[in-house]
Amino acid sequence: MGVLTGRTALVTGASRGIGRGIAERLGRDGARVAVHYGRSEAAAKETVAAIEAAGGSAFAIGAELGVPGDVEALWDGFDRHADGLDILVNNAGIGNARPMTEITEEEYDRLFAVNVKAPFFLVKHGMDRLRDGGRVVNVSSGLARTAVMPQNMAYAMTKGALDVLSRDLSKLLGPEASR
Repeated sequence: MGVLTGRTALVTGASRGIGRGIAERLGRDGARVAVHYGRSEAAAKETVAAIEAAGGSAFAIGAELGVPGDVEALWDGFDRHADGLDILVNNAGIGNARPMTEITEEEYDRLFAVNVKAPFFLVKHGMDRLRDGGRVVNVSSGLARTAVMPQNMAYAMTKGALDVLSRDLSKLLGPEASR
């Protein structure tokens, strides 16, 4: 029996990369994992299959983040499979490595919609699902604290905002999580 047996986790952007690694680890540790994907259902199903092949339990949820109705669609999908939440991992994110002078307002708005707005509202609407002792993990970047890659300025700004969200959530939810 794993240390997370009986717990349910939601990992955004879990169909590939870091998100997939997080989802697979949570599954190995016994959590039932909601594998969120934005575009590739096939990749999400591969992640679910990998978790199940290792003896875990998982299900896929599709919702494109950064568009109207995204958070509601994600939580609707989650609620069809689970009756509560113990771990929310806000991992999904997009980036662009382009000079400031080339970034359009639409690109900037999309970066903030996916990397900041979606996690904020996922937490807001997930709080009533979060069980006692639940956890929220926001995946950020070292670029939020260093100015070494100016071509990633807009992306770094989104991760700085996510860091603020994390610090403020620790004040808001910290006392609840320690019960």
